[in-house]
Amino acid sequence: MDEQRERMFDEAAKQFNSSGKALKEDVNRLQEWLETQPHLPKMLDEHALRNFMILNKCSIEIAKKKIDNYYSVRAKVPEVVYEMNPKRQHHKEFKSMVYLVDHPQLTNDMYKLTFFKVKGETVSLGYEPLNFMRKLCSMAELKLRHDVMYGDILVLDCKGFTLNVAMRITPLMFYKLFVVLYDGVMSSRVKAVHILNMTPSITKLIQIAKAVMKPKIFERICIHSNEDALKKVIPLNLLPTDYGGEGLSLQKLEDALEAKYAQNQELFDRLDEITVNEELRPEKLENDDTLGFYGSFKKIDID
Repeated sequence: MDEQRERMFDEAAKQFNSSGKALKEDVNRLQEWLETQPHLPKMLDEHALRNFMILNKCSIEIAKKKIDNYYSVRAKVPEVVYEMNPKRQHHKEFKSMVYLVDHPQLTNDMYKLTFFKVKGETVSLGYEPLNFMRKLCSMAELKLRHDVMYGDILVLDCKGFTLNVAMRITPLMFYKLFVVLYDGVMSSRVKAVHILNMTPSITKLIQIAKAVMKPKIFERICIHSNEDALKKVIPLNLLPTDYGGEGLSLQKLEDALEAKYAQNQELFDRLDEITVNEELRPEKLENDDTLGFYGSFKKIDID
């Protein structure tokens, strides 16, 4: 498995005119830089730093900024990052209502598949939208340390997602998820977002998403009229049996993810405790157009 990951890191680096060898040298430079940043905790291993390089097209300077954001943004979204520990009760409640799982195997072009689906006929009225964000972040922490984060493909099955639940999802939640966390920290390349079983309530949510997502990502949203369409866009060997594929079922994917959470419980306990000591920062953190560290979040206009 380690050899396979090495090959994948090498292949990912080549996509950005780098190489596996150069990637390791850049990671060494990042580690040296981190030693000069006493305000930042020490939570990122070599594997995570390589992912930050891949996520940022092998640019050391951009990776430095995103690593700082990874720690500093915690003060902006404490309700998410300090509540993503899988041992919390709301994690169990969320898991009882919906599947939100990823596939341990990447596609041939190195994209990570993530699936969302309501369990049962309709989602419970007790569904808390923040828990969706929390679990996505906890999954990202695992990917950062165990996968090659070249990019993502999302499959969102909206069957059973009711208007009452959709109305509790605010524009600010979308902004924090897509701009502050996804773009501001992880910078993940989204190849496609496949949406099944559209409803009027989801149409409204897509309008909100359009206001905060980068146009090139929004254009990658694909709405499908039936589940069979997934067979044309997702490799059959990875498509869950729930959708007529030959891959692991959503339940088995969830079981595998829960096992991985258990194996990494110490990590999440440590993440609960880390903070940035701004008094030790070598240089003052500048205002950021996206994160607005010294201002407020940007206004979001919804048509």
